[in-house]
Amino acid sequence: MKRRFGIIIMVFVALLVYAAAWAEEENRLTRDEVTVVKKKLVAILSSLGDAPKGYVKEREDFNLPTQFYKDSNSGKIRPVYASASQRFGGGAEKKTKKSEKEMGEYYKKKMLEAQAKGDMQEMMRLSQEMQMKAGQAGLEQMEAEKKEPIEVRVNFNSNPSQTIDPDNVVFEKPGVIALRFKEGEEGKVRIDIYFDPVSLKDTKTLSVVDLKMPKDGVEKKTAVLNAAVNVSGPANEVEAWIKKIDAKAALSQIDAAR
Repeated sequence: MKRRFGIIIMVFVALLVYAAAWAEEENRLTRDEVTVVKKKLVAILSSLGDAPKGYVKEREDFNLPTQFYKDSNSGKIRPVYASASQRFGGGAEKKTKKSEKEMGEYYKKKMLEAQAKGDMQEMMRLSQEMQMKAGQAGLEQMEAEKKEPIEVRVNFNSNPSQTIDPDNVVFEKPGVIALRFKEGEEGKVRIDIYFDPVSLKDTKTLSVVDLKMPKDGVEKKTAVLNAAVNVSGPANEVEAWIKKIDAKAALSQIDAAR
């Protein structure tokens, strides 16, 4: 009897595992659906415009959804989560490698040409010129290394609840609000920019950023109901940069329908 009961339990567990695996397979997003979400992330990042002068993009990462889940009561889809991040710096490493390689190849060729002609005077001139340019490249590298990095992050379909300090509002428009926060070291800030044409329809009346999600889910698997952009780094660079954001372009990536 005990043995029979044990077999029944094992079969039941196996069925549960199979059902879970089947459900996971059924809930997978297609490649095209993931592409829709990624394009929206890229569009939000692009709305920031060019990075501050002297900064180059050093890293970019995407956290893309692969599955969707349904609300057990309504049968609708819970909004998928997605994010992207970028890091900007002076590009010291890239500049060094590129300049060293280009300079090395150029002067190697010129030295060989002068050597083949037996032109010692030209070889001396090339040697002095190469040393001078190497020193200049070293100075440029030092300047690039001095730049404090700027970090950017975009989140889709998050549910933040942030008190609005009137003194920390950088800018606001219908559907958009940007808030400033001190970030660690002196002279560094984090600016959070929220996009939601429904929850932030009239920011002047709000004391809290509360990007609420529909309780019963949405119809579209790729629906993006809100976006939160966080930019942190040197205050003077970050604030000047985010004030140039194309808020209209960013908002166009949000699905207003709930």
